[in-house]
Amino acid sequence: MKKNSPPPILGHDIPKARLTPLAWMWIAIYLGVPVVVVGSLLDAITSWLTGRCTAWWCLF
Repeated sequence: MKKNSPPPILGHDIPKARLTPLAWMWIAIYLGVPVVVVGSLLDAITSWLTGRCTAWWCLF
């Protein structure tokens, strides 16, 4: 079956739905914050167990 494109409404073509810059920001926050928290916890646990700092902030 061939998909038919939707007909224009009152002479205007309605664009497809898309993510806005704000939506991309929320996706980055929603996915990024848990990754940073888990990584920081793993760094803290490793530092505590080994007695050696392995976190990225130890490089500075």
